[in-house]
Amino acid sequence: MNDDTGPDTTPALGEADLRRLNWALAAYARCSAALIHSADPADLVTSICEAIVGQDDYVLAAVGLAESGPGKPVRLLAAAGKARGYLDGLNLSWDETLVGGSGPTGRAIRSGEPLIMRDALADAIFTPWRGKARLFGIRSSVTVPFKQGDQVIGVILVYAGRANAFGPRELELFCELGAELVFAMSVAESRARLAAAEVARRAAEDATREAQADLTRAGRLLSVGEFASSIAHELNQPVAAIITNGDAALRWMDRDQPDLAETRAALKRMIRDAHRASAVITRTRGLLAKHEPNYETLDINSVVREVLAFTRGEQGRARVTVQTELTVGLPMVRGDRVQLQQVLLNLVLNALDAMADIMDRPRALKIRSSPGPDGGVRVEVEDSGRGLDPDGVDRLFDHFFTTKAGGVGLGLPISRSIIEASGGRMEARAAPTGGALFQFSLPAAGEAVA
Repeated sequence: MNDDTGPDTTPALGEADLRRLNWALAAYARCSAALIHSADPADLVTSICEAIVGQDDYVLAAVGLAESGPGKPVRLLAAAGKARGYLDGLNLSWDETLVGGSGPTGRAIRSGEPLIMRDALADAIFTPWRGKARLFGIRSSVTVPFKQGDQVIGVILVYAGRANAFGPRELELFCELGAELVFAMSVAESRARLAAAEVARRAAEDATREAQADLTRAGRLLSVGEFASSIAHELNQPVAAIITNGDAALRWMDRDQPDLAETRAALKRMIRDAHRASAVITRTRGLLAKHEPNYETLDINSVVREVLAFTRGEQGRARVTVQTELTVGLPMVRGDRVQLQQVLLNLVLNALDAMADIMDRPRALKIRSSPGPDGGVRVEVEDSGRGLDPDGVDRLFDHFFTTKAGGVGLGLPISRSIIEASGGRMEARAAPTGGALFQFSLPAAGEAVA
């Protein structure tokens, strides 16, 4: 039996050290509970920040992700604490060539090592932010990078209202918390993806049943003159696609050795276009009966991608190059998904038609999404076609006015009415390239629609 009677060489903790360590231990305990009980990734990081701050033990806590885009920004996922306003307009970065990347956050991400800023009023690396820190009562901080594998993916930022609030023991606790946060986030994201996939599957089944039921009721509405002309215009494209794919399927089957794979692909495209046609009938019938549109919260970029997928065949046949500039992180909008698809479908098909006879320059279709007025979103569809007739621009959105052979002059008026019913605006002007540029704006989902 080894009886160690030697002296204890562990340095005694002073009162300030004990108080500082107790704050960190309490924060760590609260965070551990949050990691266990939070299932949603967004709720998880918010809960972590709130748990770190606790009863104002620390004045501010935040979690940010290190992004690799221009300027290498640090995107804040959540923040909590009475000094939260300190982060407004801070433009954190990990690019060493920028001022925003020269502080503790940028240095910690680049080095992969945690960094303690002991006194905001004295530490040289904090000079650019000293005045703002004083305004919000910040005196010291710890910045802890967290990694996925060997790569730093983000940071935990903790700020205190007193100098020298962080020592080696506190640093060790926050480093452990960073590692646990990465694991918990990956688990939460996996759960969220599985839940979203299940919701999407059920939604697809419900949509299919609804479309089949509504299609049987559409026949009696076709006798209404205005509705008939409108629906004929909107259904022309999917019906034409169904016919084209049906002919293709017959040709594949009539070969000496039938190509079943190509036939199956053509039939799948026919089913897809049939569902598009069915959805258009359902929504237009709702407008005719003066029912409320099926408004839901939408990501406008997903609507753009869906329409581009619908029209991929037409793009190829028209020999048009499609360029998209879809801004990430736009506000969600509120609208009827199928109606917004119809708006974009009209604009895309009009653009393809406008470029059909262009031979002296590339045929380019550009679709951009960006922040719009008053916090909403803006979508632009630009072509390199023959441009707009100055004498006809003011009439583009008039019913039955058309510049296309075989056109009925309903697509743009219907599109504008859909956008305006969603609280937005639509307009057209000449594009810098000489073609046409149509744009519409929609309010963010939280804004009321008049």
